[in-house]
Amino acid sequence: MFIDQHWSARVHQMTKPSWLLRPVAIFCATSLLFIMMTALLFACSPVDCDVNLWERVWGSAITLGVPLFMTWLVTFGLQKLVKRERPFENGRGAPLIQMVWIEPSFPSAHAALAFATAAVGLFRYADVFGPWLFVAAALVALSRVAVGVHYLSDVVVGAMVGLVVGSTTWYGLMWLFFMSPWFH
Repeated sequence: MFIDQHWSARVHQMTKPSWLLRPVAIFCATSLLFIMMTALLFACSPVDCDVNLWERVWGSAITLGVPLFMTWLVTFGLQKLVKRERPFENGRGAPLIQMVWIEPSFPSAHAALAFATAAVGLFRYADVFGPWLFVAAALVALSRVAVGVHYLSDVVVGAMVGLVVGSTTWYGLMWLFFMSPWFH
């Protein structure tokens, strides 16, 4: 635990005074996740570009929204179970962002949702986004440590939760829509 807190504090202390890292970390910690979700919602690959825009958006909303909701639900449950305080609640320096509400720190919901978004994006639009959604998800996760609202272990476990729950839910939806007898 000490190593986790030590390295998390070092990342935060390195980011705080930097004229470059500070604004980049704040942007990635607060906005990049929503840009990822929006890009996925309105994405168009060569396979589905001929479909009506709103039909495509509705389909994307379901295949993205359900995995993200399930990821958030699992993350929220784990946060309530573990009840780990955030770094700034332990006197480790003020965060670089203003938190609207403060939930327990472990695991990171931002990291979980970012990696669930990247997993769904890989399944749906690998030809459009390639690995870039995973790069963006890693930036979201690391920036949550850099702005001082999470420990490294929070974002690592959050990323794993996002990958597992997001992927499993997406595959479950695909089975439900294409393989189950209810829809045939």
